[in-house]
Amino acid sequence: MVLGATITLVLVQLNAASKLAGSRPFRFFGPSRLHKVVDHQHYREHLPELMEAAEPHFVLFTSGISADGSPWCPDCSKSNPIIREVIFASGGSLLEVTAGDRHEWADRKHPLRVDPQCPARYVPTLYYWTPSGCGSSIANPLNSDEQDETLRLLVAKFVAQTAAGQRYVDAVTKDIIASGGKACNRC
Repeated sequence: MVLGATITLVLVQLNAASKLAGSRPFRFFGPSRLHKVVDHQHYREHLPELMEAAEPHFVLFTSGISADGSPWCPDCSKSNPIIREVIFASGGSLLEVTAGDRHEWADRKHPLRVDPQCPARYVPTLYYWTPSGCGSSIANPLNSDEQDETLRLLVAKFVAQTAAGQRYVDAVTKDIIASGGKACNRC
């Protein structure tokens, strides 16, 4: 009984101290991280689940899978693992939305391309997701011509700019940026 009351008091004090310091409330058992791959036609149905998962929240619009099991888009093949690495190291959650096969994506009226709120004109496109919907995005520089270090650095800078102060974002992105994208010590 006394132990339970003591633990409760310590948690209340930690939360109060973190609020005074301007950070998010401290949690021992916070929401778990989410990584889910869904079809573009149904991705909005999964957004509430993303928002309940660990922050920061990101949505990655990516190509579909070819017959050999790999993404048909070479930019996605190269960028997606690096995007996952940085987001997961930052403690965040990721919803991957597939655009379908190459033929479907080639249609200029593809639903993702013409979405008035969160258009994805390129794959991959990474959005920072907020409770009010899509926030900032990064797309065109995420291409297969870039070195892994350059891609890691681009993603880390994007995560640092959009989600600073959330979970492990500051520590992880600082490490990646300091190394010029060569290392992710916490990944």
